[in-house]
Amino acid sequence: METPSIPFKILALAPFRTQEQTPWKNGPLRIDKYNFDEVMERLGISVNLLLPKTFYPPERLSLSFKKFRDFHPDRIIENHPFLRNLFEAKKFAEEAGRKGLSQNEIERRLQSWPDLPFEFRFEPERKEKEISSPLDEILRKVAMPEEGERPSAGIKAFIGQIDSQLRQILRTLFLDESFRRLESTWRGLRCLIQQGGIDGDLRLGIIPISNETVEEVFELLLPNLLEELPSLLLIDLPMDNSPRSMEILERVAQFSETLMTPTLFWVTEKFLYLDSWQDLKRLPYLPHYLEELPFAKWRRLKGLASSKWLVGTCLRFLLRYPYGPENPTTFTLFEESEPLWISPVWALGTLIAQSLSKTGWATLFTQWKEVRLTDLALYRVDKERNIPVEVELSEDRIGQFIRAGIMPLVSSGNRDIAFFPVETTVGGTSLKYQLFLSRMVQFLLWCKDSIEKDLAPDLLGEKLKKSFALFWEKSGHPVPKDFEISVRKLSDEKSTMVKLAIQPPRQILPSGERVELELPW
Repeated sequence: METPSIPFKILALAPFRTQEQTPWKNGPLRIDKYNFDEVMERLGISVNLLLPKTFYPPERLSLSFKKFRDFHPDRIIENHPFLRNLFEAKKFAEEAGRKGLSQNEIERRLQSWPDLPFEFRFEPERKEKEISSPLDEILRKVAMPEEGERPSAGIKAFIGQIDSQLRQILRTLFLDESFRRLESTWRGLRCLIQQGGIDGDLRLGIIPISNETVEEVFELLLPNLLEELPSLLLIDLPMDNSPRSMEILERVAQFSETLMTPTLFWVTEKFLYLDSWQDLKRLPYLPHYLEELPFAKWRRLKGLASSKWLVGTCLRFLLRYPYGPENPTTFTLFEESEPLWISPVWALGTLIAQSLSKTGWATLFTQWKEVRLTDLALYRVDKERNIPVEVELSEDRIGQFIRAGIMPLVSSGNRDIAFFPVETTVGGTSLKYQLFLSRMVQFLLWCKDSIEKDLAPDLLGEKLKKSFALFWEKSGHPVPKDFEISVRKLSDEKSTMVKLAIQPPRQILPSGERVELELPW
C-alpha cells in the first residue's frame, strides 16, 4: 500500500520586494538553500535611494540585489558602477605610490579621473627638510622598505573625501526603512531555511506582499491553496492596534480558518502604545491593560471563533552585528548606527520547522533545550547584559503575554540563543493542538484523493487504518494505541462520513488533548 506523502508546507508572505504596488498573481515561489539566489534574481529586487546632488548628481541611486550577499556594504559598492568607480579611484590613490608612480603622476591621473561627483584641487606640497647625508637617505629607505613614496597631503585629502562620500551614501542606505525592511525579510527567510532544515518533505514557498496588497493577495490565492493546502502561514508585516491592523488580522483569521492552517503574525511595541520595548516596565498587568477602551477591536478579534488559527508573536531578534568594529567592512570603514532587527515570525516558523525535522512532528517547538535559534548576534542592554532580542522578560511578564494571546520570543542572558518557552493562539487555544489538528485534516484529505472511490464502509475503514499507520510510522514514532477510524453511511445511503479520533502521545502533543474530526467522503 502507498505510504501517504504529505509534505509540511510553509507559505511565507512578506515584503520580499520594495516595489509591491499591485498584488502578486503568479502563485507561491518554492525556495530552498539550493535556489535561494536564483529566486532573488527572478524577483528583480531593487531599492531607489534619494541622495543630494553633491553626493550623486542624478540624485536617485538605483541598487539591485540579485544574490543574498549583495546586501553587504562591500558588495553594494562593488555592484554599482558609480560607487565602484569611487572605490577604484580611492584604491588607485592608496596603491599608486607603492607601484612606483610619482606624486605628480598620481595627482595628474586623479584630476582626470572620470565621473567623480566633485572637483578636487591638489594643494602644492610643502618640501620636506633636506636630507643631510647619504646615510640619512639609506636610513629612511630601511625604515619604510614596503611603503614606496608616501602619499602627499593632497592625495590623503582626496582619499578622505572619497571615503567620506562612500560612508555617507552607505549610511543613508542603511537608515532607509524600505531597505532595512527588505534586508530583514530576506535574512529572516534565510534563517528559516538554514536553521529550520527546509529540505525534502519540509517545503517553503514565498509570496511578495505589502500592507496595501495583502487582502487582494488572499483573495487571489484562496482557490489554489484550497487545492494544495499549506501547513503553516507566516506573515511578516508589522501590526499595531490601529483599525487598519485589526482589519487585516480579522481577514487573516477568516482565511486561516477556511484553510484550517495556523497563521503567524507579529506586533510591534506600538501595539501597546509604547515608544520602545524598554518602556514595557511602566505598563501594569497586561491582560488588565488590554481590557482598556483602545483595545476593544483586539478583544473583538480574540472573541472570534477563527482567532484560534491566528498566532501573534512579539520581540524581534538579531542575526548579524551592526557593521563596525565587531563586523568590519573592507572597502571603507563604515559604521552602522542601528541594529537590524528580524521579525519574530521567522523565529517561530524556524522553530516549528526545526521541531518537525528533528522529531517528526511540528508540535515540539517549545522544547527549547533541543529546539532553539542559535548563533545570534547580541545587543548590549547594560554593562553586564547582552541579549539577542529587543528586551529581556521576567517569567511573570512572559505569562502575562501568553494570557493576552501573544507569544514573546525570549532569550537566556548573555547567550546567543532565543526560543519560545510557552505557546498560545490569539483565541487562547493551544498552537500545538491546532498544528496537530491541521495535520490530521491534511492526512484525511490525502486519503480522500488517493484511495479508490465507492468502497464499502468496512473496506474503506481498513484502508484508512493502514494508511494512517504508514503515515504515523513515517514520522519515526510507533502508532498510538488510542486511535479510531470509523466509516458510516448517512441516511440517504449515498453519502459517507469518516470519523478520526485519536489521543496523541504526550511526547507529540504534551497537553494530552483528544482530537476528533469528521469529514464527508
